[in-house]
Amino acid sequence: MIKSLLLISYDELKRIFQTKAIVSVMFVGIFIYFIFYPQPYLHEAIRDVPIAVIDQDNTNYSRDLVRQLDANKSINIDLHIADLETAKKLIEERKIYGVVLIPYRFQKNILEGKTSPVSYYGDASYILIYSNVATAINTVASNFGAKISISRKIAQGVDPAVANNNVSPFNSQLISLFNPQSGYATYIIPAAFILILNQTLFIGSILCRLFSKNSDFEIAFVNKQNHTVSSALLLLSGKLLTYLVLYLIYFIIYTVFANYWYDLPRLSHLFVSLLFILPFILSTSLLGKIVSHFVHTVSDVFCLIIPSSMIIFFVTGLSWPKELMPPLFHFIGYIFPAVPAIVGSVKINQMGASFSEFSQQYWHLWILTIVYFCIAFILEKRYVQKIISTNARREN
Repeated sequence: MIKSLLLISYDELKRIFQTKAIVSVMFVGIFIYFIFYPQPYLHEAIRDVPIAVIDQDNTNYSRDLVRQLDANKSINIDLHIADLETAKKLIEERKIYGVVLIPYRFQKNILEGKTSPVSYYGDASYILIYSNVATAINTVASNFGAKISISRKIAQGVDPAVANNNVSPFNSQLISLFNPQSGYATYIIPAAFILILNQTLFIGSILCRLFSKNSDFEIAFVNKQNHTVSSALLLLSGKLLTYLVLYLIYFIIYTVFANYWYDLPRLSHLFVSLLFILPFILSTSLLGKIVSHFVHTVSDVFCLIIPSSMIIFFVTGLSWPKELMPPLFHFIGYIFPAVPAIVGSVKINQMGASFSEFSQQYWHLWILTIVYFCIAFILEKRYVQKIISTNARREN
């Protein structure tokens, strides 16, 4: 039995590396994604976004505010311009991403104790840039106003300590847990890597069956066994063994080596990560085997995968919080192994979760593995029965 498993596994491995369509997905694609996908995110935080200033007041206070804005790490005051029409043209040409308008009588209103609003017109089509710059401007403006308020109270004879406490009764300290750089790469890359492993394994397992169906090796193996149940079980298990070994290696590359290579946080032990990923690899492979019984050509595979990739990406919660999705999308998420795998893997590797904290995703994957194995086994048994019956007709 072990010899048969190893022979089937070896035959599947040969097929992976000898078939161009499969090797491009399960080997070449893996390493292309590993190298090129993280490149746009390597500069994790948004820095020195070019914006312009319209200083209609041109006083000491307005110039001081501009200096403080320019000193912020997220902002680079690139231009001083005269009007909003010029700013609009520059934004459309993507030379700047926004403009700060300091109004007339800015200093006079402040000295008289009146409010003087500072406006920011930003390109919100780049939501990450817009939100980052808007937050930076709001922070600088709030600090600027607080300093003026404190100076005014001190000038009125209020004790400096009391003046500070009245304006800022408490100090807030923001601590970025599990993402010390507050970067987008730390957020997106670990989750996206699991999604890449899912899609390459899913597509690859479908392609493997398309190219192995009615192959000389499988026909000879089934005829030699001449037993439907054992043949189906061995064929299915041997192929799963191949994917398991191959994707455990890929998983180590994507979640251990990649974290050190791209300087991403990792808080878990390798054994815990591997223990969690086992049912993910098995359930994804089995789902691919099930789907492979209903597609007949390579083009059918890619026509099926393109829309399913979009659905999986959406329901994982990478592009939009799952809590804000309708119940239908939660139900879809229960079907695809990538969804609990991404959630659980991030909990383990980036957050150092204990078993109780990722057990829901772990058992979810094992349930999917058991369900998909039963379905895949039934379909594989039907395939074996056809081979046996065809062979029997030929002998008669």
